[in-house]
Order: sequence, then C-alpha cells, then structure tokens
Amino acid sequence: MPPFKQVVSLQTFTLRKVAYLIRRLCCDHSLTTDDLIPVVNHLHIFLPPQIQASVCHTLLHESHKIVFPELLNQNYLFICTQLHAEYIWINDSRSVMPMLEDLDGRSVRTLKMTGSNGQLDFDLESNTYDFQQIMKLEPLYRFLRTLTNLTTLKCSQLCNNFMLQLLSKTCPHLEEVSIEMCTDVDDEGIFHLGGHFPSPDTYFQIRRGIQIPSKSVCTKLRKINLEYTLACTASAVMLLHLCPNIEELMVTPDVNIGDVFTTLHGINPDKYEEVTSKYSLKILHTYMELDENVLALIVKTCPYLHDVTLKCNGVERKDRNFLANLLGLNLKTLNVMNCSMSALVWYLEKRGSNLSSLTIQHLTMAPLSVTFTRTHLQHVIQTCPNLQSFTLKLNNNPIQPDVPYSVFGSRLLYFTTLSHLTLEGTTITSDDLSVLVSRCESLRELHILFHNLDMLEDHVLYDLLASGGLHNLWTLFLHRPMLTLAGLRRLLCECPQLHTVGPLSSWAISKKDREALRKEIRNKNWDLNVESPEMMHMFIL
Repeated sequence: MPPFKQVVSLQTFTLRKVAYLIRRLCCDHSLTTDDLIPVVNHLHIFLPPQIQASVCHTLLHESHKIVFPELLNQNYLFICTQLHAEYIWINDSRSVMPMLEDLDGRSVRTLKMTGSNGQLDFDLESNTYDFQQIMKLEPLYRFLRTLTNLTTLKCSQLCNNFMLQLLSKTCPHLEEVSIEMCTDVDDEGIFHLGGHFPSPDTYFQIRRGIQIPSKSVCTKLRKINLEYTLACTASAVMLLHLCPNIEELMVTPDVNIGDVFTTLHGINPDKYEEVTSKYSLKILHTYMELDENVLALIVKTCPYLHDVTLKCNGVERKDRNFLANLLGLNLKTLNVMNCSMSALVWYLEKRGSNLSSLTIQHLTMAPLSVTFTRTHLQHVIQTCPNLQSFTLKLNNNPIQPDVPYSVFGSRLLYFTTLSHLTLEGTTITSDDLSVLVSRCESLRELHILFHNLDMLEDHVLYDLLASGGLHNLWTLFLHRPMLTLAGLRRLLCECPQLHTVGPLSSWAISKKDREALRKEIRNKNWDLNVESPEMMHMFIL
C-alpha cells in the first residue's frame, strides 16, 4: 500500500502554526503595518533570526502554488523583511509598490518578482519604453538598493534595464539571474549587469584577445536565463567575455548561439585553430542548426560542457561529422533533435557509456531518415549501459516495428538502469513497453504522454508488475490509459513507494470511485497524490 505521511516533528508543527497565524494577519485587510509592529517585536524577542527566517519560508511555501496569491501583500512583505526572511516574492500590485521603499532587504538571498499578465506584450518589436511606468517603480528601486546579500533573482514580466543597472552596483554575491517575458530588458540592461557598455571598437578588442575590465560588482554570476527578452547576440557575447564563471547561459530562441561565438572569434574557420580562449560553460542548449565549424569552435573553447542540446540535419553523413565534434567532451546529458539514427548510433557506440541522460526528439519537419525503430532501441540499450534517464519524443510517430522482438531471441536487450523514463508523442505496443520498463528495478519516474494509451489495460499492467520493473516507482504519469480502479489498487498494492499517480480523471475510473478513493487517502493518512495542479500541467499536449 502507499506510504503513510510522516508525523511532523514538534519543531515543524510549531513553525507551521506560527506561519499559519501570521498568514491570517497578512490576509486581514483591516490591519496596517503599524498594527503588526508589536507582533514583529514579540517574535524578535522569542525567536532567533534563523528560526524567524524558517517561519517566513514556511509562510511562503504554503502559498507558492496559488495562482493568484492574495497573501503577497504589503503586510506579508513588511513581516518577512522584519523577520530576516531569505526568500521574498514580490507580486506587482498598486498596494505593494508604494511601501517597498521603506523595507530593508539585507537578509534576502532569493528574490522572485512577477508582473501582471496585462503587461505582457507578445509583439516584442512594438514594445516601447514607458517612462511613466518606470517612475511608478521607484519604491521598488529603493528596495533593490538594499539587497546587498542577494544570490538569486527570478523575474517575470516586471524587470527592466534600470533594475539590472542597480543590481550591478548593489549585489556582489549574485550568482543566478532568470529574466523571462520581460520586454523592457534588452542589450543595454545586460551590458550594465556585465559591467561594460560597448563602444564601436569593443568587438575588435575582444577578437584581439584584449580583456575588457568589468565595472559590475556581480563577479560571481554562474547562471543567466534571458528567455523571451529583447536581449540578443550582443548580450551573450559580452556576458561570456566579462563573466568568466558563467556555467549556464540561456538566451531567447531567436538568438543563434553560433552567431555568439563567431562574434567572439570571427567567421573565418581557418583562424579557429589559433583561438586560445576558454569559457566555463557547462550547459549548451541551441534549437537552431549550427555550422559544423562553429560547433567545433564551441567545443574547443568550452571544454567543460557536460549537457548539450543540438538540432541536427537528418542526413547521416552530415550528422556523423556534426556529432564527431562532441567526441572530445565528457558529456553526461545529450538531447538531439532530428538526428539521423544511423549517425546517433555511431556516436553512442563511441561515447554512449558516458551518458546518464539521453533525449531523442523529432520536430514537426523531421525527415524520414530519423525514423526510430525497434532495432534502434536495441542499439540504445546496448551502447548506453549507464543510462539513468531516457526521453523519447517522436512527434506522433510510432516506434517502427521493423522486426518482431522474437527475432532477437536470447539476444533481446532490456533497459535495466533507468530511473526516469518519458515517452511523449509516440505510439508503442505492449511489447515495446515491456522492453522499456519490465526489467528496470530502479525505475522511479515514468511519464507516458500521448493520446493512444488505450493499449495500457489492466492485464498489460499486471504483466509489467509481474516482471518486477515497476515495484520501486515513486511517480507515475499516464494520460488516458484504460486502467480501471482494480488496476489502480493492484498498482498501489505492489508499488509501496508510489506517492504520485494519475491524473485519475483521464483514467477509466468513474468520478464516484475517484471521490471515494480521495476520502480513503485522507482517512488512512496515505502520502499519495492523485490529482494535483502540478500533475495536470504535464498533460497539456
């Protein structure tokens, strides 16, 4: 049966109780910040700063799943900043902004900021710089100037260039910056964050190998995400040159990462052998096809890469030459799109034993040469003996049954080391599923997301359970299987560690039976999640 929920410790119970009482105060609109001062003073007397921060963390942890978090008001911000909170979430609203200028954020390590959906402009080219809006944010700017210990900034729809300029002067410990859907952020803001505003001869100096000094205090930047902003190639160029510790750099999909490196080192491949620059990048994700010579330059200058996502051509000869550039890297994670399977098998025969995670995906315009067959599946199993995570996204194409599995006889191979398996947009048979999961005794998460999962009936599940491959599951996501309540109960009985399963609303289980099951979960105190919002978003295909 499912595991029981652990009895919380006295300390945890007390923290939750205090957080609950504070939450009630925050949501009481009749109270002002002046009314909360006695509460804050009382907590200062009886709780040390570390426990105060834990109370604030608990307070926010209980509300982070709320779509419209009413809790994130001025009372919440006042209490958390007074109680040494290390994590603050600012939700853009007229009631919150005016009082920010009086808050002290020296204890804050992680700041999350979200703007209103109404500010999002999908036509990025028509977005204009709204000076009136900038002036309305002045209280927020004053608060940002107090964030001297900030290490992580996560911002959506609220950040602008001036905020980044403030951070570049205020936050010497900043390591991670994630800016998404912020159309008021462009190259100018990123230049400030990096500590240099380019002059006409900046790129000429970079190509000559001249180290340009940075005036930013953010010298510890390691992770930067600029997805869906107006920051483009120039921003990535300057960040790589000015911030030597950057390990992960995500740019908007419109930016070709190849252009970044040719800007850094020129477009003449004959000169690439002379390049001596080295970058600290460990993760490279690009969704545009790269020139083979440019990929060679990237690999040469980024020798520490261990996680790579590439879009291939689909032609065996070209893809083999393309992947040959990766042979010198110690890759642990590889994601290939539209890759010729013959070329991929060739690469896996040479470096597959190093991989712990492999993703094979087909895009809308995938050529026929990338067709994934049962024979290819056998090659993946054979060449990747240490694979722990495998994802297959075939854009509504089946695993082609080029041969029956009986042809392999005693040579038939099964995955045995997987802990995570995701199948999306593909069609499989019960035999395919058996090869994928029936021998995976360490399988912890199984995600199957496609529309023809009606092949997964109770008797198919029983055969998989009998093989022993599912007994250690923690998480099971299945979209529209033909599993009944009897199959679910058999699953719960034989998978004692299963704590997330469903969503049951897509299974062959009646609403009445689902409601009865939820009542049983509550009554027996099972640690079992069958229909959470976090689960449901996985199934929007």
